[in-house]
Amino acid sequence: MLTINITEDKEVLKRCHSDNATILMCKNDGVEKGYIAFEQIGYVLHIVGFEVYYADENGAEDLLTADALLRSLGSYAMNHSCFYIQCSKKEFYPLLKKFSFAENDNYLTINLQQLFKVCKN
Repeated sequence: MLTINITEDKEVLKRCHSDNATILMCKNDGVEKGYIAFEQIGYVLHIVGFEVYYADENGAEDLLTADALLRSLGSYAMNHSCFYIQCSKKEFYPLLKKFSFAENDNYLTINLQQLFKVCKN
């Protein structure tokens, strides 16, 4: 069973170069699959760390894990009165662009309305 919970992991904080980040850790049957670390500044969540532990050759499971982490982050953002998620770490750009993040100045940004598109059916 896939679970995503807030966790305190000093090693992850160290890798993210942050003392204040909140970490959402994804586990499948107790096995860590990846995490997303972020800091809230006003109405924006800033991604400071994002890692998916690669599990298969074609990357399908990895994209599902990344999608689950981003949607959990979006849910966290909505519950904490945030409107945007952004990232300035260029090493995460290729993955984030797969989820419709757009480049603005020195950031990739997504509006929560884009992350959670309304069905027209």
